[in-house]
Amino acid sequence: MIRIVTDSMCDLKPEEGAALGVTVLPQPVRFGTEEYWDGVDIPREEFFARLRVAEELPKTSCVPPENFLEAFDRILRDSEDEILCITGSSKLSGCYQAAVMAQGGCLEPERVMVVDSLNATDAEALLVLMAAEQADRAASAAELAAYVEALRPRQKTVGQTATLKYLVMGGRLNPLVGKVGTALNIRPMLKIEDGEISQAGLCRGAAKARGWYVEQLKQFPPDPAFPLIIGGADCPDMVADFKHLFEESGLPLPEIRTMEIGCIIGTHVGPDLTVVTWITK
Repeated sequence: MIRIVTDSMCDLKPEEGAALGVTVLPQPVRFGTEEYWDGVDIPREEFFARLRVAEELPKTSCVPPENFLEAFDRILRDSEDEILCITGSSKLSGCYQAAVMAQGGCLEPERVMVVDSLNATDAEALLVLMAAEQADRAASAAELAAYVEALRPRQKTVGQTATLKYLVMGGRLNPLVGKVGTALNIRPMLKIEDGEISQAGLCRGAAKARGWYVEQLKQFPPDPAFPLIIGGADCPDMVADFKHLFEESGLPLPEIRTMEIGCIIGTHVGPDLTVVTWITK
């Protein structure tokens, strides 16, 4: 049997992971001197309520190497299972490096494979979900890792944020640019590519931003064998709106799933972020 371990940057809640047979290791998030574990002891509703009024952004960290090590050794000690660990992008977090370090120090390193998703939030989750579905069919963790790595370059991940406030607070956007952009109702369109978040364009107003998503789906048609996931950071109405938009677009789309974006990516981009991810043909 192959057991899957991941980090909370994938935004699967612990109970969602447990239902899939996936171990989701939480990452710490700090408001000043108060430290919480993502998905464990701070509800997402509380986190975003605090973020919306925060004068400075909270801090996030990767899963500590010793937490990966403990999870690996617990599985290795209690079973003959192999482990596939899928982490958030190594260009966005230290989780991949921490997992590799833990692999080197665990009881049987040869029974553990670590894969860098080169992605985050629902995009990382999509790879975890596909690995979980394929786990019973794979002959080994190495074979399952190769399956995930083959999907990775076919993945398309795009998003938008309804406010520039948090990009300015985090130093990712010049305050003057942020002020002008807010006044003009300009929304930066984002993408995750080669493991990094970058700007994919600018749209003025919600209607054009919605249309931009549909154009992305036309330009990069989804493979119907894999679900499309819409993630939202404390914005269920926006997620429902996008789901309806896609369903009414007339495009041949696969199953559409929705999920919540949590603390880690939410910290850096803010609430009202939407991210759409799929596997292209």
